[in-house]
Amino acid sequence: MVLLLTYVVTVFIGQSLSVGIGLLVDVFLPKLGLMVFLALYFFMFWAAWQIAVRLTEPKTQPKIEPNPAG
Repeated sequence: MVLLLTYVVTVFIGQSLSVGIGLLVDVFLPKLGLMVFLALYFFMFWAAWQIAVRLTEPKTQPKIEPNPAG
């Protein structure tokens, strides 16, 4: 459940960035604005999943091996 919620939040943030960057490009290069937005739009779904998985992966404890000499 935490993974899903993290994914939704990262998608929301990523898509907000996509819109902002798309609008910024549209101001300077109107013909590229939509293409940049669409590329970022689909990229953000993949990137958000990668980020969500990394943020929610379980932290492993280091193994403590017994000292055979001791």
